[in-house]
Amino acid sequence: MKISEIFTSLQGEGAYVGYPMLFIRMSGCTQNCTWCDSSYHKDGKEVSIQKIIKTIRDSKIRNICFTGGEPLLQTHQIFQVVFDVYGEYNCYLETNGDLLGGYIEDISQVFKYISISPKVCSVAKQCKKILKNLCTTTYDIKVVTDLQTVGVDMLKYATMLMPFTSGDANKDLKIRQRVWQYCVEHNVRYSPRLHYETFGQKRGV
Repeated sequence: MKISEIFTSLQGEGAYVGYPMLFIRMSGCTQNCTWCDSSYHKDGKEVSIQKIIKTIRDSKIRNICFTGGEPLLQTHQIFQVVFDVYGEYNCYLETNGDLLGGYIEDISQVFKYISISPKVCSVAKQCKKILKNLCTTTYDIKVVTDLQTVGVDMLKYATMLMPFTSGDANKDLKIRQRVWQYCVEHNVRYSPRLHYETFGQKRGV
């Protein structure tokens, strides 16, 4: 598997915010977003599947999150890892949804939770359809938005909104407040980015 990094931290976003988690960040992506906060994933290294399984088993953490980049570029390798530890660990998936349709039946059987953060409206629409009809696990379509230009075309497909981060502290505070209020008014779940709000761009948190 091509891996960017493996580290232990707290989950900073999505439905399991605050849970201790072992993150396995995969290298490679289907998108090339200019605002990506983990673009360093491209500098990954090959790691054997057995070594990854050993790292999981040596960890005291029971929650395992496959993230990226886009982890579903290495779906078959991920399945080899997950099937080996299935039933002993809770496995979670973070994906942009681009490749979700081809694997949803298998994915829904082995992952406790799927967090989809689509980057284009067509993918958000597709994910909403296939997850509603096929998915047997819990999931969120987490749309990143500033409610002005970013993500506004995907709002109707979202089960969760996460404020866009620009890097400007004052601007970002206003965006968080705006998204918060929108969630209250439209009965949509709000996701923070606790790792960024606590540590900024620092890696491994």
